[in-house]
Amino acid sequence: MDYQSKLDQLWDQKIDQLEVKPDEFMNFQEVFRNYSHRSQIRGEAQRGGTILYKLVQDE
Repeated sequence: MDYQSKLDQLWDQKIDQLEVKPDEFMNFQEVFRNYSHRSQIRGEAQRGGTILYKLVQDE
């Protein structure tokens, strides 16, 4: 999967969330760690180890 592209889509609000399954996590983290907007994207753990990443909206 092209995680850089998915993160860009999330940042541009073309998608609402990015789902990362446990077996994808390490590959995703390599890209996410260097992503320039990572501080504005939060992950929420789900049952089964899936993580949903969403853009943090100012309230």
